Amino acid sequence: MSNLPDAIARWIGGLWAAVGFLTVISVPEQRAEHGLGGATLFFPVVGVALGICAALIAQVPLSPSLAALLAVAFMWAITGGLHWDGWADVLDAAVTPAMDPERRLGILSDPRVGAHAAVGVALLALACTSALMRAPFWGVVLGSAMGRWVMVATLRWAPALRSDGAAATLRDGARPAGGATILLALVLGLATRGNMALPGILIVLGTGAATATLFALFLVRRLGGMNGDAHGAVGLLTEVVVWAAAAELQSVSI
Repeated sequence: MSNLPDAIARWIGGLWAAVGFLTVISVPEQRAEHGLGGATLFFPVVGVALGICAALIAQVPLSPSLAALLAVAFMWAITGGLHWDGWADVLDAAVTPAMDPERRLGILSDPRVGAHAAVGVALLALACTSALMRAPFWGVVLGSAMGRWVMVATLRWAPALRSDGAAATLRDGARPAGGATILLALVLGLATRGNMALPGILIVLGTGAATATLFALFLVRRLGGMNGDAHGAVGLLTEVVVWAAAAELQSVSI
């Protein structure tokens, strides 16, 4: 029992660190630094909170397209465009088919935006808006949570591209199993209290997992490993795919 206060302090610190890392929200620096090693456990928790906010914004009494666009703008602003930047960088570096590995890594570290990044960001923004126009509340929350859990999984299991940077700082503390427990609790809660049966939720979840796996394997093959940009890109794509899958499942179920 004497260790309980210390454990609670670590959990609180981990939550603060996750919020500070994944969003632009200012958090107590000392607490965040103290909990950085356990931050990844709370990535799905932050995802749930962001997903709830996005789902509520997408339901404001405006035209569906405008409400969805506002939700996309919120998700971009609250994260500081962190994962969108990663998405753009890895597209420029990985999509071009014929290129030597050194050149790819050079492009990955280049802040300039190339054609692949520009087109990819535009397409992803359209996909986000389209999905949020039709996705049910539970699908938006699940997608946001899973997208952030996927980043923990790739941190833990994918080969590292660099030995420094944000990804390296979080890698040692990455515990996908803990985040998966939180994700499972969310799924069971949605199945119990939502209007969607568990098999449907699992189909959506499986679609997101398959997308994350294939995209991560593609990036590892092209780049030789994954850095922070790659982890963020995989998480962002997974989030949008889960939103879209939930929207399609909802339309079929109606």
